[in-house]
Amino acid sequence: AFMAAFVQRLAGFGYGLIVAPVAMTYFSPIEVAFLMAFWGTANSAPTAFFTRQSIPWHAFWPVAPWLMIGLIAGLGALFMAPAVAFKLLAVVICVQAFISVFWPHLATRGVGWTADGRVAGTLAGVLQATVNIPGPPLVVHYNTLRLPQEAFVGVFAIIFLSVSVVRVIFGGVAFVLGQELTFLTQAIPDQPVYTLGIGALITVAGVMCGQLIVGRVSTAFFKRLTAVMIGGSALVLLTDILGLLLEVG
Repeated sequence: AFMAAFVQRLAGFGYGLIVAPVAMTYFSPIEVAFLMAFWGTANSAPTAFFTRQSIPWHAFWPVAPWLMIGLIAGLGALFMAPAVAFKLLAVVICVQAFISVFWPHLATRGVGWTADGRVAGTLAGVLQATVNIPGPPLVVHYNTLRLPQEAFVGVFAIIFLSVSVVRVIFGGVAFVLGQELTFLTQAIPDQPVYTLGIGALITVAGVMCGQLIVGRVSTAFFKRLTAVMIGGSALVLLTDILGLLLEVG
C-alpha cells in the first residue's frame, strides 16, 4: 500500500491496480471493495489537496454523474457474480494497464469507443465497485484531452476521491447494518477497524513521501516502475486463481 500510494502520486495511476489484486488473495472481492473504499479515500484526499490548483474541473464534471451510475450498477453485480470472475477481470485489467505503458499503441486497439466520457465514466464506476480498478477507461478518455501531468494527476485524484467518499458511505451503512442483514456481513472482513486503520496510515505515508519528490524525478521512470509493480500484482493474483481452479478440479 505504501509503494502503491508513493508511485501513484508520481505517475498519476497505479494504486488500485497494485493494491486490489494482492488484497484479493487475502480477502474476498466484496471485503476488498469495503477496504478499498477507505484506503482509496486515504490515497486520494491528500493528492487532491496537493493538486487542487491544477484540477481541470471542466474535465471532471461531465464524467461525474456517469461514474455514480456505474458505481451503483457495479455494487449490485458484486453481490451476484462469483468471486473468481472478479479476480479474472482484475488480472485482465492489470495486463492491459501494463501493456499501455510499454506498448501504448497495442493497449488502445479495440477500446477507442471508451474515449467517450459517458462510456468511460460508466465503465469506471462499474470497475471501481467490482474490482477497485477504475483507471483504464478513464485513461483512454483523458488522453484524448492531452492534459498536463499535474492536471492528469489532479483529475484522477478528485475522481477517485468522489467515488471513494460515496463508497465509504455505503461501507458505513454495511458496517452498521451488517449485524441485522445477513447478506451484508460478507462485506465486512475480520478486525475491520485495525485493517482499515493500518492500511489508511500506510497509504497516507506513501502519498506524503511521494509529494516530497514531485517534480524532481522522471515521471516516465515512475510510470514504468508502476507498470512493473502492476505486473507483479497480476501474477500474484493469477497464481491465487490457478490455485482455486486446481482445488475445484
